[in-house]
Amino acid sequence: MSVTGWDDTESYEAHRPESDRPATPEPGGAGTAARPKRAPSLLTRVVLMIAGCTLLVGVVSMGVSAVLVGRQQQDALLHRAELIATLQAGALGQALWEFDTRAVEEMFRGLLAQDPAVRSVKVWASNGRQGTPLVTLGRPAGRSAVTTVERTVSITGSDGERSSVGLLRLDYSMEEAENATLTALAPMVGLVFFSLLAVIGMISILLNRLVLAPLARLTRSAGAIATGDYTIRLRNSRGDEIGQLTTAFNHMAETVHDYTETLEQRVNERTEELRQSNEQLGVVNRQVMDSIQYASLLQSAILPDERAMARRLDDVFALWRPRDVVGGDFHVFRELGSDPDGDFLIGVVDCSGHGVPGAFMTMMVNAVLDHVVSENGTGDPAAILGGLNRMVRAALARGRENPRFDNGLDIGLCLVRPGAGELVFSGGRIGLHVVDPAGTVREIKGDAQSLGYRRSRIDHAFTSHTVPLAAGAAFYLTTDGFLDQAGGPRGFGFGNRRFDAMLLEQQGKPMAERKAAFARTLADYQGGHAQRDDITLLGFAVASASPAHP
Repeated sequence: MSVTGWDDTESYEAHRPESDRPATPEPGGAGTAARPKRAPSLLTRVVLMIAGCTLLVGVVSMGVSAVLVGRQQQDALLHRAELIATLQAGALGQALWEFDTRAVEEMFRGLLAQDPAVRSVKVWASNGRQGTPLVTLGRPAGRSAVTTVERTVSITGSDGERSSVGLLRLDYSMEEAENATLTALAPMVGLVFFSLLAVIGMISILLNRLVLAPLARLTRSAGAIATGDYTIRLRNSRGDEIGQLTTAFNHMAETVHDYTETLEQRVNERTEELRQSNEQLGVVNRQVMDSIQYASLLQSAILPDERAMARRLDDVFALWRPRDVVGGDFHVFRELGSDPDGDFLIGVVDCSGHGVPGAFMTMMVNAVLDHVVSENGTGDPAAILGGLNRMVRAALARGRENPRFDNGLDIGLCLVRPGAGELVFSGGRIGLHVVDPAGTVREIKGDAQSLGYRRSRIDHAFTSHTVPLAAGAAFYLTTDGFLDQAGGPRGFGFGNRRFDAMLLEQQGKPMAERKAAFARTLADYQGGHAQRDDITLLGFAVASASPAHP
């Protein structure tokens, strides 16, 4: 325990367990590479300030003392000069009256020999300073100032009255006073100097022990906390401001330590909870994905068998690309009757929604479409669309109370009649693109009417369009996912014009090559843009079994 009631941090840290001590960074490592240039310590700066202030006070004190002592010495020397001048003037009266210059000179030589401060002695006869001095004696001039004292030389007559017989002038050098001042100040200077050193030393020692050393320990402890050592504490037995600061520091360190331990515990708990949650989410995600993958198998099961389509068509391809694992698009193929060369239906359907909701819509619409086709004996696509519109609205009527629930579909449906050499098309917001053998593209637009929605007219009569079958002609049905796919440098949709140009460019090639080319063209245009919608593109070619109608 120090005399100030403060325990040294180093002695305290020496008793701390090794596990609680912070790691010491390696010399030249990352912990020392960015260390700033060390500034002078606070003790050094305080000592310099105290020394400067004390030295200034000492210089001022010595200056004042020099002035006061110098004046005292000068006053004493002047008083002595006046006294000597008075005595000398009294002794010179008779000799000066008799003009005994020899006696006057003897007296002046005695004065110069006895008083080294006298620089010159002059005496005039009764006529004063107007003439040449009767006697003049002196020493070489020095560097110090000279003060002059004059006295009238007089004698006493027989009648008792005094009469002036001359004038005496003494020139006194102030060098003796200056030397006396320096002699008197020399011990004082030494005393003041050693007193200042003692004061500076005592103040420095006390300031260091009472203030600076505790602050340095606090600084080192704060640095240890900054490096992550939250177990450091300082013992304290003082009740002054430093002691209060130490108490506050220990409280802060204890609080930080508690918060850190609590935080680490909470982080570990939360990490474990997150790990368990992630595991649970992984299990749920696998279950959901397994379910969706199985739903994809179910949805694929309602799609037409491409081998069955290939038996009835000269060439055919289906590009089916849901936005998610499952989607709301599908294509249909239905043979009417048992005649292997009879009529058949082929088309594409775009149900509302994506993903699982869209897939549910496709299952429902496919079932309703099967029912409508079986009820319609002729296979008229316009009549089939009308019946599909009414039945889908009826099937979804229970959810109409919810304004957010509004579902339906777009469809393009073709009745192919090879025996008659014609194709009958009817559509709801999906058109039929026809590429004739001459190399031109035309689009037969479907009705501007979706099926099954709240806004869909239940009594709408769809339009039928008849197209003759010709050798070399190609037919394409596509949902809006292909035409609306964003891409290109500005992110615009693919569009009808680019779609028609793509169809013409691949005309005459096998349908399998066209499918690959169309997929590549779409991918090149799409670039890094995400797929917006489900995409279905159906292309086929069919020749009539009999000459085409004119």
